Order: sequence, then C-alpha cells, then structure tokens
Amino acid sequence: TVAVETYSIEAKSPTSSSSIPASIPAAAGMLAGMDEELVGLLASIEYVSTATVSLAFRSSDLPRPLDGHGYIIPRVEGREALACTWTSTKFPHRAPDGYALLRVFIGRAGQGDELLADERCLLDVARRELAQGLGLQAEPVVTRVYRWPQAMPQYNLGHPRRLEEIEARLRHLPGLFLAGAAYRGIGIPDCIRSGQEAARTALDYLASSRRP
Repeated sequence: TVAVETYSIEAKSPTSSSSIPASIPAAAGMLAGMDEELVGLLASIEYVSTATVSLAFRSSDLPRPLDGHGYIIPRVEGREALACTWTSTKFPHRAPDGYALLRVFIGRAGQGDELLADERCLLDVARRELAQGLGLQAEPVVTRVYRWPQAMPQYNLGHPRRLEEIEARLRHLPGLFLAGAAYRGIGIPDCIRSGQEAARTALDYLASSRRP
C-alpha cells in the first residue's frame, strides 16, 4: 500500500519505507494494487526457464585440449543446448589437478519448460552436446544439475518502448526504483550497475525529501 509517499511491505517482518529499490523479477507481483498499468507493463516482460549441467571428467579422457573458455551455440544449429563453458579453464581452482569441469547451458526462448522438468533428460542433453561439440564420449565422474525457472528475461521487439512507459509510470510513484536483469542487461556486471544506480537514485531521493 502507499500512503503519503510511504510504502508498506508485508513479509515475515512487515516494514515501511519512503524509498524502495526493487530488484525482484520485474516486481509485478509486489506492486499489485498500486498501479495496474505499471503491473501490466512489468508482467509483459517474458521470462525463459534455464538450467545448467556441470560435468567433471578426468583430463586424460578429454579428446582435445580445453584451450579456450568455451563456446556459444547459435539457434540456427538446431541443437538443444545454448552454450558450453570450460569452467576449470576459466577458473582453475574449480577442479583438482588431473580433472576438468565443464558446464552446459540449456534453455532458450521457444524451447518450453518441458525439457527442464526431468533431471535425467537434462543430463542426456548435456552429454549429447559434449559428444557433438567436443567429441567427448567418456563417462563423467561427477554431474550436477541446476534449474533456474523463469529466470532469463527476454528483450523482445519493443522492449525500449516498454522501458519508457515503465519509467513514465514510476514518476507517479516517488521513492520506488527498479533494478535487475529485466531492464537493461542480463549479465552480472549489468545487474551490479543497475543495482548501484537504483541505490544512488534512492539515496538522492531521500536526501532531497529531507531538505527543508
């Protein structure tokens, strides 16, 4: 609820604040009942579910040197995986001597969530990708599957215009600031920058609202 530029948050410990930098996914659910037009704009941002499969192999089983950081698979290839990172090459401390750690990314727009439902299926996709992309047929010594439901925002056609409309609605809700992957970048540096900008803007707002 909103009362005289004060926002009340109902959670485990209800609290009130005159400024909220919100970084939850698109923030639509949190804002229900405050500004339905803004809620609709935020809810229109599409999200895709993704998964990562990490697989460890003996270095002696690798058919080729991992002399890079991995590769991205374009949609035109028609393969189920999105990318493969050679994790222990990028970050040597991730695997002990004599072993290599690889991570396969699965899940893209239009793929649907059915593929992500079954852990065995995800592992099979990762094994097929490593066989096709690297010629790696060996049995992994360790595997781990991680799912990220509805975690990857999609910047579909018209996204810049949507952001302009979101910002216009936010001008009617002073003290509320949005941050996160849903807006201007999904990478970790993008999200850090977004959070820092929202925090600075919130601090400036609080400072100006306290001036006589």
